[in-house]
Amino acid sequence: MKNVSEPLHNELAPDSIEARDLRHLLHPNTNLGELQRQGPTVHSEAKGVYLWDNHGKQYLEGMAGLWCTALGYGVEELADAANEQLKKLSYSQLFGGKTNEPSVLLAEKLMEIVPIEGGRVFFGLTGSDANDTQIKLMWYYHNLMGRPEKKKIISRWSGYHGVTVASGSLTGLAPFHKAFDLPIQGILHTES
Repeated sequence: MKNVSEPLHNELAPDSIEARDLRHLLHPNTNLGELQRQGPTVHSEAKGVYLWDNHGKQYLEGMAGLWCTALGYGVEELADAANEQLKKLSYSQLFGGKTNEPSVLLAEKLMEIVPIEGGRVFFGLTGSDANDTQIKLMWYYHNLMGRPEKKKIISRWSGYHGVTVASGSLTGLAPFHKAFDLPIQGILHTES
């Protein structure tokens, strides 16, 4: 990888959002040398399944914003609901037995959709977070059951499971492993 302190992309105005991005942001899952040479793509607007960059170029967004805009961009009903909730209670965590009405209502709704006897809902922020939580719950369970040696997990090569240390270890893609000394101990891989 090239030295990321090399001069910024030579066609960028120093005060442009692209140049400022290169000076201040660290991008995940990005070849930093290539980013320095080419500069970032700046998304500035979105509606439905389309994004536009700051030069007016339109893109069809096929990944749903890394899977978190499945209903599309700019959905007014969602924006209005978020605005109302942000004005009422913008955040409330669930640690230490704390709760809040929106979390309880959503958990109830999810359990109606996917009824699992005795099941509970655990909220996370990303798929990586969800997979990390599954690993922790499995390890916790085996510790409680007096089987602390049961830590091995078998994942498949070519599978994608996330980018955190644990979920990145599950991911069966060599580029996700090489730069970060993954997989961690106890994560094994088999052919797909």
